[in-house]
Amino acid sequence: MVIVDIAVMPLVPCASEDEMYKVVDKVIEYIGQSGLKYEVGAMSTTIEGELDKVFEVIKKAHRIPFDLGIDRVVTVVRLDERYGGISIDEKLKNHR
Repeated sequence: MVIVDIAVMPLVPCASEDEMYKVVDKVIEYIGQSGLKYEVGAMSTTIEGELDKVFEVIKKAHRIPFDLGIDRVVTVVRLDERYGGISIDEKLKNHR
């Protein structure tokens, strides 16, 4: 089990912040339909799951903006893995 922090940033040709958020909302909707546990944050979304499935979701999430007509996308991913696994709840237990 791993947790991954992902931020998908559609760049061109987003003309406004509202347009950008519509694209990001589609990415979050896809992550929600993936069946993996996730939490949306102010600047990124955290996903929890098995490594191979999480990477499948990252790949598709990165490509969704292109399917919506965006020409350039920057995606930032951070991965946290511990031998024996780690969960979102475990990682945040001291902060909830």
